[in-house]
Amino acid sequence: MTKYSTDFKMKVVSEYLKGVGSASLCHKYQIPFHQMILKWVHRYQENGIAGIKNLKQQPAYTCSFKLKVLKWMKENHSSLERAALHFKISSPSTIYQWDRRFESMGVDGLKTKRGRPPMGKNTKREAKKNDKLKNAYHPEQKRLKDLEKENELLRIEIEYLKKLDTLVRQREQHERNKRK
Repeated sequence: MTKYSTDFKMKVVSEYLKGVGSASLCHKYQIPFHQMILKWVHRYQENGIAGIKNLKQQPAYTCSFKLKVLKWMKENHSSLERAALHFKISSPSTIYQWDRRFESMGVDGLKTKRGRPPMGKNTKREAKKNDKLKNAYHPEQKRLKDLEKENELLRIEIEYLKKLDTLVRQREQHERNKRK
């Protein structure tokens, strides 16, 4: 996908806000989708010029942050776009991927790192060696931290599942009432 400069986006957004339609702007500037313009406008309205700036590098999101986003989205019956705006996430499809992974693999699906793991013969051996060194110095502290982290993630997962169950029951009740 073509990256548009911040100045260009600002020019298009300002024309849109002056009353020019998104379809006209697409035609005028050869932008493939009018939704792209609407996305820029929403981001500009929500976060100002920072909302439409091109990011140099995408941030790495923690597992707990991903769970927080998914939980917020379910509790507020939010769309992917609205959640992305609320949490300043560059693309709603990112949240979609998190949701799919959470549904299929649970919390473990959200722990995955982006990109490929490093290649090489000694990487596994070196990683084990480093882990042994870390554990040798503070084995109890590490174990305690790991258990606390796991406990927090389990609490969040339980909350998420309860909310999901409530939503499913409400939907079923709504469908039963519709049939009557």
